[in-house]
Amino acid sequence: MRIVTAAVLLFAALTAAAAPSADNVPKMTREEALRYLDGERYAVDQTNLVGAIMNGNPELAEALLSAGVDVNDPELIHPALHLAATSCAGKRVETETILTMIEVLLAHGATANVPGETELSALMVAAQQCEGSIVHRLVKAGADMKFRTTAGFTPLSMAFLVGNLSAAEALVGEGARLSAEAAAKLLEGKDDPKYIALVKKARAK
Repeated sequence: MRIVTAAVLLFAALTAAAAPSADNVPKMTREEALRYLDGERYAVDQTNLVGAIMNGNPELAEALLSAGVDVNDPELIHPALHLAATSCAGKRVETETILTMIEVLLAHGATANVPGETELSALMVAAQQCEGSIVHRLVKAGADMKFRTTAGFTPLSMAFLVGNLSAAEALVGEGARLSAEAAAKLLEGKDDPKYIALVKKARAK
């Protein structure tokens, strides 16, 4: 039997609305969360949190986190915000739902930058797969725009490489820039006017 709480009803409204924030994301008490999870037959564990994030179920994520699952648990297969950005793949989860999920995770203390990451930070994943609004939110949460992979790619250069101009535009708007050398490489063989104009805008003076 589905347990309907005030928090669940608010989640439905938030997911349908634009621009949620951590301040207005409803929090469940531990008692509410446990009652909800019992009704939905979910165990309080990290595996269910991963599933909730990847499948775009912010109310389940809230219940699990309020029931005691650690949002920054190192046993998660990837950091929580990384998982949220991964759910952009294939557009199978709506952008507004992902934004609500990010707010839930941030409200429970999710970190935007995880020490020791060498290849895919949350922002790097978003640069490849997500809309610009998600990129903006991660940057606002403190995600490092200067993060580099071991091959030297930044989120901005990666957004251009995969052709995600929505993410690239968001990063440029947040102040990310390309070196003259990187910009020149990205322009090689390109004829898309929007792409070319954005690379030139991103090129450091």
